[in-house]
Amino acid sequence: MNRGRAIGVVLLAAGEASRYGAAKQLLVVDGEPMARRMARAALAVSPWVTVVIGAHGEAVAHALHGLAAETVLHARWPDGMGSSLAFGVRHMRRRRAALDAIVICLADQPAIGATHLRALVAASEAAPASIVASAHGDGVQGAPCLFPARFFDELEALDGPEGARRLLLRHAGEVHGVPMPEARIDIDTPHDYRRWQAAHAG
Repeated sequence: MNRGRAIGVVLLAAGEASRYGAAKQLLVVDGEPMARRMARAALAVSPWVTVVIGAHGEAVAHALHGLAAETVLHARWPDGMGSSLAFGVRHMRRRRAALDAIVICLADQPAIGATHLRALVAASEAAPASIVASAHGDGVQGAPCLFPARFFDELEALDGPEGARRLLLRHAGEVHGVPMPEARIDIDTPHDYRRWQAAHAG
């Protein structure tokens, strides 16, 4: 499917979910924990999937049991998403040095699945030098997104609370957006989850 290109996936599932008040990575969506659901989607597009865990690490790792994804604990997860992202990219590069690109995914986007990740990969095949990002609508671009290898050093240099969006803004002229309004939906609070459940009941 990747036409010989080596594409890895880093799935971020390390956050404390302080706004939710519990491990939102374990909330059930489509009959399974969100983190597991997204890890399965990632494995549908790449055999090289690294899941970064931190807060609630033991419970999230248990939810991923039996999947071929590699789970890595980031001790500095309180430093923020940028730190966790840099850690995941660094780990993946050590494990597999010859990657052509890395897809960055979040564990809390319940409307995103393998079809959406395949769309990013397909767009990258057409423009392999470009960053490929989900176009959420209203001019907003973000995760899931794909970075060619020439951006790996910048990904590893990230730190603090801000994730890949910093690079998307820095290299705005090199970003190819794939329309993906489903990526606007994330679950940050119990209200978000109840609204998602109500919209998808039955």
